[in-house]
Amino acid sequence: MSGPDTGPDVGDAPDPGTGHPPDQTRLLQLAEEQAALRRVATLVAGGARPAEVFAAVADELARLIGAEATFVSRVDHQPGEHGELEAFFTVVGTYGRVSDRVPVGFRMKLLPGMVQTTALRTGRPARVNGEQLAKGPHSAWVGTLGMRAGVATPIVVEGRNWGMTVAATSQEDFPAGTESRMADFVELVATAVANARAEQELHELADTQAALRRLATLVARGASPEAVFAAATKEALRHFGGGTARMIRYELDETATLVANEGTTGPHVRVGESWEGYPATGLTATVLRTGQAARVDDYGAIPGGEPYLREGIRSAVAMPIHVNGRLWGAIAVGSGQGPPPPDTEQRMTAFTDLVATAVANAQNRAELITSRARIVAASDEARRRIERDLHDGVQQGLVALALRLRSAAAAPHECDQTSTEFIDVAASLMRMVDELRETSRGIHPAILTEAGLRPALRALARRSAVPAEMTVRVDGRLPEPVEVGAYYVVSETLTNTAKHARASVVEVEVEAADGTLRVCVRDDGVGGADPLRGSGLVGLKDRIETLGGTFSLDSPPGGGTSICCELPVPASG
Repeated sequence: MSGPDTGPDVGDAPDPGTGHPPDQTRLLQLAEEQAALRRVATLVAGGARPAEVFAAVADELARLIGAEATFVSRVDHQPGEHGELEAFFTVVGTYGRVSDRVPVGFRMKLLPGMVQTTALRTGRPARVNGEQLAKGPHSAWVGTLGMRAGVATPIVVEGRNWGMTVAATSQEDFPAGTESRMADFVELVATAVANARAEQELHELADTQAALRRLATLVARGASPEAVFAAATKEALRHFGGGTARMIRYELDETATLVANEGTTGPHVRVGESWEGYPATGLTATVLRTGQAARVDDYGAIPGGEPYLREGIRSAVAMPIHVNGRLWGAIAVGSGQGPPPPDTEQRMTAFTDLVATAVANAQNRAELITSRARIVAASDEARRRIERDLHDGVQQGLVALALRLRSAAAAPHECDQTSTEFIDVAASLMRMVDELRETSRGIHPAILTEAGLRPALRALARRSAVPAEMTVRVDGRLPEPVEVGAYYVVSETLTNTAKHARASVVEVEVEAADGTLRVCVRDDGVGGADPLRGSGLVGLKDRIETLGGTFSLDSPPGGGTSICCELPVPASG
Protein backbone atom coordinates (compact mmCIF):
# COMPACT_ATOMS: atom_id res chain seq x y z
CA MET A 1 0.00 0.00 0.00
CA SER A 2 1.25 3.21 -0.89
CA GLY A 3 1.56 6.06 1.52
CA PRO A 4 -0.34 9.28 1.29
CA ASP A 5 0.42 11.52 -1.65
CA THR A 6 2.40 14.48 -0.30
CA GLY A 7 2.65 16.33 -3.65
CA PRO A 8 5.65 16.80 -5.93
CA ASP A 9 9.12 17.23 -4.50
CA VAL A 10 10.11 20.91 -4.29
CA GLY A 11 13.41 20.13 -6.00
CA ASP A 12 11.47 18.89 -9.02
CA ALA A 13 9.38 22.08 -9.42
CA PRO A 14 9.88 23.65 -12.85
CA ASP A 15 11.97 26.79 -13.04
CA PRO A 16 9.50 29.65 -13.66
CA GLY A 17 11.85 31.25 -16.18
CA THR A 18 12.49 28.19 -18.35
CA GLY A 19 9.76 25.70 -17.51
CA HIS A 20 12.46 23.05 -16.84
CA PRO A 21 13.35 21.38 -13.53
CA PRO A 22 16.11 23.32 -11.67
CA ASP A 23 18.80 20.74 -12.31
CA GLN A 24 18.00 20.67 -16.01
CA THR A 25 17.84 24.47 -16.09
CA ARG A 26 21.31 24.71 -14.55
CA LEU A 27 22.67 22.22 -17.07
CA LEU A 28 21.21 24.27 -19.91
CA GLN A 29 22.73 27.40 -18.44
CA LEU A 30 26.14 25.75 -18.16
CA ALA A 31 25.88 24.58 -21.75
CA GLU A 32 25.01 28.11 -22.87
CA GLU A 33 27.93 29.53 -20.88
CA GLN A 34 30.32 26.99 -22.37
CA ALA A 35 29.06 27.67 -25.91
CA ALA A 36 29.44 31.42 -25.36
CA LEU A 37 32.94 30.92 -24.01
CA ARG A 38 33.86 28.75 -27.01
CA ARG A 39 32.73 31.49 -29.36
CA VAL A 40 34.86 34.05 -27.51
CA ALA A 41 37.84 31.67 -27.36
CA THR A 42 37.52 31.00 -31.10
CA LEU A 43 37.78 34.73 -31.73
CA VAL A 44 40.94 34.95 -29.61
CA ALA A 45 42.50 31.90 -31.26
CA GLY A 46 41.74 33.39 -34.68
CA GLY A 47 43.81 36.47 -33.84
CA ALA A 48 40.86 38.83 -33.39
CA ARG A 49 41.69 42.29 -32.15
CA PRO A 50 40.92 43.00 -28.47
CA ALA A 51 38.11 45.39 -29.50
CA GLU A 52 36.38 42.50 -31.29
CA VAL A 53 36.85 40.23 -28.26
CA PHE A 54 35.42 42.81 -25.86
CA ALA A 55 32.42 43.46 -28.13
CA ALA A 56 31.79 39.71 -28.30
CA VAL A 57 31.96 39.41 -24.49
CA ALA A 58 29.36 42.18 -24.10
CA ASP A 59 27.14 40.50 -26.70
CA GLU A 60 27.43 37.00 -25.24
CA LEU A 61 26.80 38.24 -21.70
CA ALA A 62 23.61 40.02 -22.79
CA ARG A 63 22.35 36.81 -24.39
CA LEU A 64 23.13 34.71 -21.32
CA ILE A 65 21.30 36.78 -18.75
CA GLY A 66 18.72 38.52 -20.93
CA ALA A 67 20.19 42.02 -20.47
CA GLU A 68 19.11 44.83 -22.78
CA ALA A 69 22.41 46.67 -22.43
CA THR A 70 25.90 45.57 -21.41
CA PHE A 71 29.35 47.07 -21.52
CA VAL A 72 32.88 45.93 -20.72
CA SER A 73 35.26 48.45 -19.16
CA ARG A 74 38.93 48.61 -18.28
CA VAL A 75 40.06 50.25 -15.06
CA ASP A 76 43.18 52.36 -14.73
CA HIS A 77 44.60 54.85 -12.25
CA GLN A 78 46.22 58.22 -12.78
CA PRO A 79 47.41 60.99 -10.44
CA GLY A 80 44.79 63.54 -9.41
CA GLU A 81 45.22 67.25 -8.77
CA HIS A 82 46.88 66.61 -5.42
CA GLY A 83 49.01 63.65 -6.50
CA GLU A 84 46.70 60.93 -5.18
CA LEU A 85 45.76 58.08 -7.51
CA GLU A 86 42.24 58.25 -8.91
CA ALA A 87 40.43 55.35 -10.59
CA PHE A 88 38.78 55.67 -14.00
CA PHE A 89 36.88 53.23 -16.15
CA THR A 90 37.07 53.25 -19.94
CA VAL A 91 34.49 51.41 -22.04
CA VAL A 92 36.10 48.89 -24.42
CA GLY A 93 33.04 46.90 -25.55
CA THR A 94 29.26 47.55 -25.64
CA TYR A 95 25.98 45.90 -26.57
CA GLY A 96 22.42 47.15 -26.90
CA ARG A 97 20.87 50.50 -25.98
CA VAL A 98 23.93 51.65 -24.04
CA SER A 99 26.09 51.75 -27.18
CA ASP A 100 25.00 55.23 -28.29
CA ARG A 101 25.07 56.90 -24.88
CA VAL A 102 28.16 55.10 -23.55
CA PRO A 103 30.26 54.30 -26.66
CA VAL A 104 33.61 52.56 -26.83
CA GLY A 105 36.18 55.03 -25.51
CA PHE A 106 33.77 56.61 -23.00
CA ARG A 107 35.80 57.40 -19.88
CA MET A 108 34.61 58.36 -16.43
CA LYS A 109 35.99 58.72 -12.95
CA LEU A 110 34.85 56.05 -10.49
CA LEU A 111 32.91 57.73 -7.68
CA PRO A 112 31.49 56.45 -4.37
CA GLY A 113 28.01 55.06 -4.77
CA MET A 114 28.58 53.64 -8.23
CA VAL A 115 27.77 49.98 -8.62
CA GLN A 116 31.13 49.59 -10.41
CA THR A 117 32.98 51.05 -7.43
CA THR A 118 31.24 48.65 -5.08
CA ALA A 119 32.04 45.64 -7.26
CA LEU A 120 35.72 46.57 -7.49
CA ARG A 121 36.01 47.33 -3.77
CA THR A 122 34.42 44.04 -2.67
CA GLY A 123 35.71 41.88 -5.51
CA ARG A 124 32.18 40.46 -5.94
CA PRO A 125 29.20 41.21 -8.21
CA ALA A 126 27.06 44.13 -7.04
CA ARG A 127 23.43 44.92 -7.87
CA VAL A 128 21.64 48.26 -8.00
CA ASN A 129 17.98 49.02 -8.79
CA GLY A 130 15.02 51.21 -8.04
CA GLU A 131 15.53 54.54 -6.34
CA GLN A 132 19.23 53.86 -5.70
CA LEU A 133 19.83 53.65 -9.47
CA ALA A 134 17.55 56.59 -10.30
CA LYS A 135 19.43 58.93 -7.95
CA GLY A 136 22.93 57.59 -8.49
CA PRO A 137 25.83 59.05 -10.52
CA HIS A 138 24.41 57.51 -13.71
CA SER A 139 20.88 58.84 -13.19
CA ALA A 140 20.94 61.23 -16.18
CA TRP A 141 21.57 58.69 -18.89
CA VAL A 142 20.03 55.75 -17.02
CA GLY A 143 16.71 57.57 -17.07
CA THR A 144 17.08 58.37 -20.77
CA LEU A 145 17.71 54.71 -21.57
CA GLY A 146 14.88 53.49 -19.37
CA MET A 147 17.11 51.15 -17.35
CA ARG A 148 15.71 50.13 -13.95
CA ALA A 149 18.30 47.63 -12.66
CA GLY A 150 21.96 46.84 -13.12
CA VAL A 151 24.62 44.33 -12.06
CA ALA A 152 28.36 44.96 -12.13
CA THR A 153 30.92 42.15 -11.97
CA PRO A 154 34.70 42.67 -11.61
CA ILE A 155 37.05 41.06 -14.15
CA VAL A 156 40.18 39.80 -12.41
CA VAL A 157 43.11 39.06 -14.73
CA GLU A 158 46.33 37.61 -13.37
CA GLY A 159 45.40 38.46 -9.79
CA ARG A 160 44.40 42.09 -10.20
CA ASN A 161 41.28 44.04 -11.08
CA TRP A 162 41.52 44.45 -14.83
CA GLY A 163 38.05 45.91 -15.28
CA MET A 164 34.37 45.02 -15.04
CA THR A 165 31.23 44.10 -16.91
CA VAL A 166 27.94 45.91 -16.31
CA ALA A 167 24.54 44.61 -17.39
CA ALA A 168 21.31 46.64 -17.30
CA THR A 169 17.63 45.91 -17.86
CA SER A 170 14.39 47.88 -18.16
CA GLN A 171 12.63 45.22 -16.06
CA GLU A 172 12.06 45.74 -12.36
CA ASP A 173 15.11 43.64 -11.62
CA PHE A 174 17.23 40.77 -12.85
CA PRO A 175 16.23 37.24 -11.76
CA ALA A 176 17.79 35.82 -8.62
CA GLY A 177 21.12 34.16 -9.31
CA THR A 178 22.10 36.62 -12.08
CA GLU A 179 25.18 37.68 -10.10
CA SER A 180 26.49 34.12 -9.86
CA ARG A 181 25.84 33.45 -13.55
CA MET A 182 27.72 36.63 -14.48
CA ALA A 183 30.55 35.75 -12.09
CA ASP A 184 30.90 32.25 -13.57
CA PHE A 185 30.94 33.57 -17.12
CA VAL A 186 33.30 36.46 -16.35
CA GLU A 187 35.72 34.10 -14.61
CA LEU A 188 35.97 32.15 -17.84
CA VAL A 189 36.12 35.35 -19.88
CA ALA A 190 39.07 36.60 -17.82
CA THR A 191 41.18 33.85 -19.39
CA ALA A 192 40.12 34.94 -22.85
CA VAL A 193 40.90 38.57 -21.97
CA ALA A 194 44.37 37.58 -20.74
CA ASN A 195 44.99 35.58 -23.92
CA ALA A 196 43.75 38.42 -26.10
CA ARG A 197 45.99 40.85 -24.27
CA ALA A 198 49.00 38.55 -24.66
CA GLU A 199 48.20 38.08 -28.34
CA GLN A 200 47.87 41.83 -28.81
CA GLU A 201 51.17 42.44 -27.03
CA LEU A 202 52.90 39.97 -29.36
CA HIS A 203 51.41 41.70 -32.42
CA GLU A 204 52.44 45.10 -31.08
CA LEU A 205 55.95 43.86 -30.36
CA ALA A 206 56.27 42.47 -33.89
CA ASP A 207 54.88 45.70 -35.39
CA THR A 208 57.18 47.82 -33.25
CA GLN A 209 60.22 45.79 -34.28
CA ALA A 210 59.20 46.08 -37.93
CA ALA A 211 58.86 49.85 -37.52
CA LEU A 212 62.32 49.98 -35.93
CA ARG A 213 63.79 48.06 -38.86
CA ARG A 214 62.24 50.51 -41.31
CA LEU A 215 63.60 53.48 -39.35
CA ALA A 216 67.02 51.86 -38.95
CA THR A 217 67.17 51.22 -42.70
CA LEU A 218 66.45 54.90 -43.34
CA VAL A 219 69.24 55.95 -41.01
CA ALA A 220 71.67 53.44 -42.52
CA ARG A 221 70.93 54.78 -46.00
CA GLY A 222 71.93 58.24 -44.83
CA ALA A 223 68.43 59.72 -44.86
CA SER A 224 68.19 63.24 -43.56
CA PRO A 225 66.92 63.81 -40.01
CA GLU A 226 63.78 65.38 -41.52
CA ALA A 227 63.07 62.17 -43.43
CA VAL A 228 63.56 60.11 -40.25
CA PHE A 229 61.26 62.45 -38.29
CA ALA A 230 58.55 62.13 -40.94
CA ALA A 231 58.87 58.33 -41.08
CA ALA A 232 58.73 57.97 -37.29
CA THR A 233 55.65 60.19 -37.12
CA LYS A 234 53.95 58.18 -39.84
CA GLU A 235 54.67 54.97 -37.90
CA ALA A 236 53.22 56.54 -34.73
CA LEU A 237 50.01 57.42 -36.56
CA ARG A 238 49.75 53.91 -37.96
CA HIS A 239 50.27 52.28 -34.56
CA PHE A 240 48.51 54.58 -32.10
CA GLY A 241 46.83 57.59 -33.69
CA GLY A 242 43.19 57.95 -34.54
CA GLY A 243 43.60 61.07 -36.63
CA THR A 244 46.95 62.75 -36.26
CA ALA A 245 50.53 62.30 -35.12
CA ARG A 246 53.24 64.93 -34.84
CA MET A 247 56.79 65.29 -33.58
CA ILE A 248 58.02 68.37 -31.73
CA ARG A 249 61.62 69.29 -30.92
CA TYR A 250 62.47 71.42 -27.88
CA GLU A 251 65.13 74.03 -28.54
CA LEU A 252 67.79 75.17 -26.07
CA ASP A 253 65.90 78.43 -25.43
CA GLU A 254 62.84 76.35 -24.37
CA THR A 255 60.91 77.15 -27.53
CA ALA A 256 59.56 74.30 -29.67
CA THR A 257 59.72 73.43 -33.37
CA LEU A 258 57.26 71.22 -35.25
CA VAL A 259 59.51 68.83 -37.18
CA ALA A 260 56.90 66.40 -38.61
CA ASN A 261 53.14 66.01 -38.95
CA GLU A 262 50.91 63.24 -40.28
CA GLY A 263 47.13 63.22 -40.52
CA THR A 264 44.98 66.20 -39.63
CA THR A 265 46.29 69.71 -40.01
CA GLY A 266 45.33 73.36 -39.64
CA PRO A 267 46.64 76.93 -39.94
CA HIS A 268 48.69 76.48 -36.76
CA VAL A 269 50.44 73.37 -38.17
CA ARG A 270 53.57 74.51 -40.04
CA VAL A 271 56.27 71.84 -40.28
CA GLY A 272 59.77 73.22 -39.85
CA GLU A 273 58.55 76.35 -38.10
CA SER A 274 58.19 77.37 -34.49
CA TRP A 275 55.38 75.56 -32.64
CA GLU A 276 53.52 78.34 -30.88
CA GLY A 277 50.24 79.13 -29.19
CA TYR A 278 49.86 75.76 -27.51
CA PRO A 279 47.80 75.61 -24.28
CA ALA A 280 49.65 76.12 -21.00
CA THR A 281 48.04 72.92 -19.71
CA GLY A 282 48.40 71.04 -23.02
CA LEU A 283 50.78 68.31 -24.09
CA THR A 284 53.73 70.38 -25.31
CA ALA A 285 53.96 72.50 -22.18
CA THR A 286 53.38 69.59 -19.79
CA VAL A 287 56.05 67.34 -21.35
CA LEU A 288 58.52 70.25 -21.43
CA ARG A 289 57.83 71.04 -17.79
CA THR A 290 57.81 67.47 -16.41
CA GLY A 291 59.79 65.41 -18.91
CA GLN A 292 57.05 62.79 -18.62
CA ALA A 293 54.07 61.52 -20.62
CA ALA A 294 50.97 63.71 -20.78
CA ARG A 295 47.41 63.34 -22.03
CA VAL A 296 44.42 65.54 -22.78
CA ASP A 297 41.10 63.72 -22.61
CA ASP A 298 39.06 66.65 -23.95
CA TYR A 299 40.48 69.79 -25.56
CA GLY A 300 37.11 71.38 -25.03
CA ALA A 301 37.78 71.36 -21.30
CA ILE A 302 41.13 73.24 -21.34
CA PRO A 303 41.80 76.91 -22.18
CA GLY A 304 43.41 77.32 -25.57
CA GLY A 305 42.18 74.01 -26.95
CA GLU A 306 39.98 75.54 -29.66
CA PRO A 307 42.48 75.20 -32.56
CA TYR A 308 42.73 71.47 -31.94
CA LEU A 309 38.96 71.07 -31.85
CA ARG A 310 38.68 72.95 -35.17
CA GLU A 311 41.36 70.62 -36.52
CA GLY A 312 39.22 67.65 -35.53
CA ILE A 313 41.24 66.53 -32.50
CA ARG A 314 39.30 65.89 -29.31
CA SER A 315 41.92 64.06 -27.25
CA ALA A 316 45.63 63.25 -27.43
CA VAL A 317 48.61 61.60 -25.73
CA ALA A 318 52.24 62.75 -25.89
CA MET A 319 55.40 60.86 -24.97
CA PRO A 320 58.78 62.47 -24.27
CA ILE A 321 61.78 61.67 -26.49
CA HIS A 322 65.05 61.62 -24.56
CA VAL A 323 68.22 61.71 -26.68
CA ASN A 324 71.69 61.43 -25.18
CA GLY A 325 70.37 62.01 -21.69
CA ARG A 326 68.31 65.14 -22.30
CA LEU A 327 64.73 65.91 -23.23
CA TRP A 328 64.94 66.26 -27.01
CA GLY A 329 61.27 66.55 -27.85
CA ALA A 330 57.93 64.75 -27.87
CA ILE A 331 55.80 62.65 -30.17
CA ALA A 332 52.03 63.02 -29.86
CA VAL A 333 49.01 61.18 -31.27
CA GLY A 334 45.51 62.59 -31.33
CA SER A 335 42.00 61.43 -32.03
CA GLY A 336 38.65 62.99 -32.81
CA GLN A 337 36.92 60.31 -30.72
CA GLY A 338 36.88 59.78 -26.97
CA PRO A 339 39.94 59.65 -24.71
CA PRO A 340 42.80 57.37 -25.83
CA PRO A 341 42.83 53.89 -24.25
CA PRO A 342 44.34 53.94 -20.75
CA ASP A 343 47.31 51.81 -21.80
CA THR A 344 48.32 54.10 -24.69
CA GLU A 345 51.25 55.57 -22.77
CA GLN A 346 52.50 52.13 -21.80
CA ARG A 347 52.21 50.87 -25.37
CA MET A 348 53.96 53.92 -26.76
CA THR A 349 56.89 53.70 -24.32
CA ALA A 350 58.77 50.96 -26.17
CA PHE A 351 58.05 52.60 -29.52
CA THR A 352 59.24 56.00 -28.29
CA ASP A 353 62.47 54.47 -26.99
CA LEU A 354 63.13 53.05 -30.44
CA VAL A 355 62.27 56.38 -32.06
CA ALA A 356 64.72 58.09 -29.71
CA THR A 357 67.46 55.73 -30.89
CA ALA A 358 66.65 56.44 -34.54
CA VAL A 359 66.51 60.19 -33.89
CA ALA A 360 69.85 60.07 -32.05
CA ASN A 361 71.47 58.10 -34.87
CA ALA A 362 70.09 60.42 -37.54
CA GLN A 363 71.12 63.48 -35.56
CA ASN A 364 74.61 62.13 -34.91
CA ARG A 365 74.99 61.29 -38.59
CA ALA A 366 73.81 64.76 -39.59
CA GLU A 367 76.24 66.35 -37.14
CA LEU A 368 79.05 64.17 -38.52
CA ILE A 369 78.22 65.14 -42.11
CA THR A 370 78.05 68.81 -41.11
CA SER A 371 81.42 68.52 -39.39
CA ARG A 372 82.92 66.79 -42.43
CA ALA A 373 81.40 69.46 -44.66
CA ARG A 374 83.11 72.17 -42.62
CA ILE A 375 86.43 70.31 -42.91
CA VAL A 376 86.04 69.84 -46.67
CA ALA A 377 85.04 73.50 -47.12
CA ALA A 378 88.02 74.62 -45.05
CA SER A 379 90.32 72.37 -47.10
CA ASP A 380 88.96 73.74 -50.39
CA GLU A 381 89.37 77.29 -49.16
CA ALA A 382 92.95 76.53 -48.13
CA ARG A 383 93.62 75.10 -51.58
CA ARG A 384 92.20 78.22 -53.23
CA ARG A 385 94.25 80.48 -50.98
CA ILE A 386 97.49 78.57 -51.69
CA GLU A 387 96.80 78.62 -55.42
CA ARG A 388 96.04 82.36 -55.30
CA ASP A 389 99.13 83.11 -53.24
CA LEU A 390 101.33 81.09 -55.58
CA HIS A 391 99.84 82.73 -58.65
CA ASP A 392 99.73 86.30 -57.37
CA GLY A 393 102.93 86.20 -55.34
CA VAL A 394 105.58 83.61 -56.07
CA GLN A 395 104.82 83.09 -59.76
CA GLN A 396 104.72 86.79 -60.57
CA GLY A 397 107.91 87.43 -58.58
CA LEU A 398 109.73 84.70 -60.47
CA VAL A 399 108.49 85.97 -63.83
CA ALA A 400 109.60 89.49 -62.93
CA LEU A 401 113.03 88.18 -61.93
CA ALA A 402 113.35 86.23 -65.21
CA LEU A 403 112.47 89.34 -67.20
CA ARG A 404 115.12 91.35 -65.36
CA LEU A 405 117.72 88.68 -66.09
CA ARG A 406 116.83 88.68 -69.79
CA SER A 407 117.08 92.45 -69.82
CA ALA A 408 120.50 92.26 -68.15
CA ALA A 409 121.62 89.63 -70.64
CA ALA A 410 120.64 91.89 -73.52
CA ALA A 411 122.79 94.76 -72.18
CA PRO A 412 126.44 95.12 -73.39
CA HIS A 413 128.83 92.94 -71.36
CA GLU A 414 132.57 92.62 -71.34
CA CYS A 415 132.29 88.87 -71.50
CA ASP A 416 129.97 86.84 -73.69
CA GLN A 417 130.05 84.12 -71.04
CA THR A 418 128.31 86.38 -68.54
CA SER A 419 125.52 87.09 -71.04
CA THR A 420 125.10 83.38 -71.69
CA GLU A 421 124.81 82.61 -67.96
CA PHE A 422 122.14 85.29 -67.60
CA ILE A 423 120.18 83.70 -70.41
CA ASP A 424 120.52 80.21 -68.89
CA VAL A 425 119.39 81.45 -65.47
CA ALA A 426 116.37 83.19 -67.03
CA ALA A 427 115.43 80.00 -68.90
CA SER A 428 115.71 77.97 -65.68
CA LEU A 429 113.49 80.47 -63.90
CA MET A 430 110.81 80.17 -66.59
CA ARG A 431 110.90 76.38 -66.32
CA MET A 432 110.38 76.77 -62.55
CA VAL A 433 107.47 79.10 -63.26
CA ASP A 434 105.90 76.45 -65.53
CA GLU A 435 106.37 73.76 -62.87
CA LEU A 436 104.95 76.03 -60.19
CA ARG A 437 101.96 76.85 -62.40
CA GLU A 438 101.33 73.15 -62.92
CA THR A 439 101.58 72.55 -59.18
CA SER A 440 99.18 75.37 -58.35
CA ARG A 441 96.74 74.06 -60.98
CA GLY A 442 96.71 70.71 -59.14
CA ILE A 443 96.08 72.37 -55.78
CA HIS A 444 92.99 74.18 -57.03
CA PRO A 445 92.46 74.76 -60.75
CA ALA A 446 91.78 78.36 -61.57
CA ILE A 447 89.86 77.27 -64.67
CA LEU A 448 87.28 75.54 -62.45
CA THR A 449 86.61 78.76 -60.56
CA GLU A 450 86.67 80.97 -63.64
CA ALA A 451 85.05 78.87 -66.38
CA GLY A 452 83.17 76.03 -64.68
CA LEU A 453 83.09 72.24 -64.64
CA ARG A 454 82.97 71.44 -68.38
CA PRO A 455 86.19 73.33 -69.36
CA ALA A 456 88.00 72.13 -66.23
CA LEU A 457 87.21 68.47 -67.01
CA ARG A 458 88.27 68.85 -70.63
CA ALA A 459 91.57 70.32 -69.41
CA LEU A 460 92.04 67.22 -67.23
CA ALA A 461 91.43 64.98 -70.26
CA ARG A 462 94.05 66.83 -72.30
CA ARG A 463 96.68 66.40 -69.58
CA SER A 464 95.77 62.76 -68.76
CA ALA A 465 98.65 60.31 -69.15
CA VAL A 466 96.12 57.67 -70.29
CA PRO A 467 93.95 58.53 -73.32
CA ALA A 468 90.69 59.84 -71.93
CA GLU A 469 87.33 59.86 -73.73
CA MET A 470 85.35 62.66 -72.10
CA THR A 471 81.56 63.11 -72.35
CA VAL A 472 80.20 66.06 -70.40
CA ARG A 473 76.49 66.94 -70.50
CA VAL A 474 76.29 69.89 -68.13
CA ASP A 475 74.61 73.18 -69.05
CA GLY A 476 75.78 76.28 -67.23
CA ARG A 477 77.26 76.46 -63.76
CA LEU A 478 76.50 74.24 -60.78
CA PRO A 479 76.90 75.07 -57.08
CA GLU A 480 80.62 75.38 -56.30
CA PRO A 481 80.78 72.44 -53.80
CA VAL A 482 79.20 70.16 -56.42
CA GLU A 483 81.62 71.26 -59.15
CA VAL A 484 84.63 70.88 -56.85
CA GLY A 485 83.47 67.42 -55.71
CA ALA A 486 82.96 66.16 -59.27
CA TYR A 487 86.28 67.65 -60.43
CA TYR A 488 88.29 65.88 -57.74
CA VAL A 489 86.54 62.54 -58.40
CA VAL A 490 87.66 62.71 -62.04
CA SER A 491 91.10 64.16 -61.26
CA GLU A 492 91.96 61.60 -58.56
CA THR A 493 90.61 58.71 -60.63
CA LEU A 494 92.64 59.71 -63.71
CA THR A 495 95.75 59.96 -61.54
CA ASN A 496 95.13 56.49 -60.04
CA THR A 497 94.50 55.05 -63.49
CA ALA A 498 97.84 56.37 -64.74
CA LYS A 499 99.71 55.09 -61.67
CA HIS A 500 98.14 51.69 -61.05
CA ALA A 501 95.66 50.47 -63.68
CA ARG A 502 97.93 49.77 -66.68
CA ALA A 503 94.92 50.77 -68.80
CA SER A 504 94.85 51.68 -72.49
CA VAL A 505 91.86 53.99 -72.28
CA VAL A 506 89.63 55.61 -69.68
CA GLU A 507 86.04 56.75 -70.26
CA VAL A 508 84.56 59.69 -68.35
CA GLU A 509 80.82 60.45 -68.39
CA VAL A 510 79.39 63.43 -66.54
CA GLU A 511 75.71 64.36 -66.76
CA ALA A 512 73.45 66.75 -64.87
CA ALA A 513 69.75 65.84 -64.99
CA ASP A 514 66.72 65.73 -62.70
CA GLY A 515 68.47 67.54 -59.87
CA THR A 516 71.41 65.08 -59.81
CA LEU A 517 74.95 65.20 -61.16
CA ARG A 518 76.15 61.74 -62.18
CA VAL A 519 79.88 61.07 -62.65
CA CYS A 520 81.28 57.75 -63.90
CA VAL A 521 84.94 56.97 -64.70
CA ARG A 522 85.75 53.56 -66.21
CA ASP A 523 89.03 52.03 -67.40
CA ASP A 524 90.07 48.74 -69.03
CA GLY A 525 92.97 48.14 -66.66
CA VAL A 526 93.93 45.37 -64.25
CA GLY A 527 91.28 46.23 -61.63
CA GLY A 528 91.68 45.23 -58.00
CA ALA A 529 91.47 48.81 -56.65
CA ASP A 530 91.38 48.80 -52.83
CA PRO A 531 90.34 51.95 -50.93
CA LEU A 532 92.33 50.76 -47.90
CA ARG A 533 95.65 50.98 -49.74
CA GLY A 534 95.85 54.76 -49.52
CA SER A 535 94.82 55.52 -53.10
CA GLY A 536 92.74 58.54 -52.08
CA LEU A 537 89.42 56.74 -52.72
CA VAL A 538 88.38 56.98 -49.07
CA GLY A 539 88.80 60.76 -49.21
CA LEU A 540 86.72 60.93 -52.38
CA LYS A 541 83.96 58.83 -50.79
CA ASP A 542 83.94 61.06 -47.71
CA ARG A 543 83.75 64.19 -49.86
CA ILE A 544 80.83 62.86 -51.93
CA GLU A 545 78.88 61.61 -48.90
CA THR A 546 79.48 64.93 -47.15
CA LEU A 547 77.64 66.57 -50.02
CA GLY A 548 74.74 64.14 -49.56
CA GLY A 549 75.74 61.98 -52.50
CA THR A 550 76.55 58.32 -53.09
CA PHE A 551 79.86 56.75 -54.10
CA SER A 552 80.35 53.27 -55.56
CA LEU A 553 83.46 51.34 -56.64
CA ASP A 554 83.50 48.22 -58.83
CA SER A 555 87.02 46.87 -59.48
CA PRO A 556 87.19 43.10 -59.90
CA PRO A 557 90.74 41.76 -60.51
CA GLY A 558 91.38 41.74 -64.24
CA GLY A 559 88.10 43.44 -65.01
CA GLY A 560 88.96 47.11 -64.98
CA THR A 561 87.77 49.72 -62.54
CA SER A 562 84.52 51.67 -62.50
CA ILE A 563 83.88 54.53 -60.10
CA CYS A 564 80.45 56.18 -60.12
CA CYS A 565 78.95 58.80 -57.88
CA GLU A 566 75.75 60.83 -57.71
CA LEU A 567 75.57 64.30 -56.22
CA PRO A 568 72.31 66.12 -55.45
CA VAL A 569 72.18 69.54 -57.11
CA PRO A 570 70.27 72.00 -54.90
CA ALA A 571 67.74 74.11 -56.75
CA SER A 572 69.01 77.61 -57.38
CA GLY A 573 67.25 80.57 -55.87
